[in-house]
Amino acid sequence: MRLSPALFRIHRWLAWLVGLQVLAWMLSGLLFAWLPFQPWVKGHEVAHAPKLVLPPDWAARSSQALAAMGAEAAPEQLQAVMTAQGPALKLGPARWMRLDGQPWREPQADEVAAFARQLYRGEGAFQGVQRLAEVPAQLGIVKELAGRRDVWQVRFDDGLHTRLYFHGASGEYLTVRTRAWVWFDFFWRLHILDIADGEDFNGTLLRVATLAFFGLTVAGLLLSLLAIRRAARRMAR
Repeated sequence: MRLSPALFRIHRWLAWLVGLQVLAWMLSGLLFAWLPFQPWVKGHEVAHAPKLVLPPDWAARSSQALAAMGAEAAPEQLQAVMTAQGPALKLGPARWMRLDGQPWREPQADEVAAFARQLYRGEGAFQGVQRLAEVPAQLGIVKELAGRRDVWQVRFDDGLHTRLYFHGASGEYLTVRTRAWVWFDFFWRLHILDIADGEDFNGTLLRVATLAFFGLTVAGLLLSLLAIRRAARRMAR
């Protein structure tokens, strides 16, 4: 088999692979440049984080409650958070204590919906609330909460398809997601060639892409050298 046709086929298929990736880089770069990041992607235009307002006697009341727990039930952490039931102390990964003196219980759907309405500042109407064991992937590869399970999702009917997420057991606000965020994350994963997590800048696909680029360059140089050699032979005749 002659070398030139084989190199041409290799060069052509590598050009397709490289061209598709370059197209993905161009499209993602265009999206990153023009899509309003803070108001649309981060959702600052449609939602804001809750303000933590502690009751006046929270320190004394919580100190008494914590002392009554005893050493065996001592909290693993101590963090004041705002939940769908008001301010609370986070004592561990799955432990909370209300600051209004009431016993802790998991929030109801209407409480989460009311909390979400307080945080939402867009113009869309309330669309629904549901507790999800797992958030389904968007566009096949986009994971809105990076695999987090058991969350409340509150939807609003606006142009960005806004979704507010809350912890399932506590009603603590987690984040806001919009359609713009989904598209941004989708193209970000294509841009850095990390489809699974969107965080690895030196993954397997990126290494394969660098080999494809290198192979395309080498094949192109060899084809150029063969063309120069053929031209030199014709001139020598």
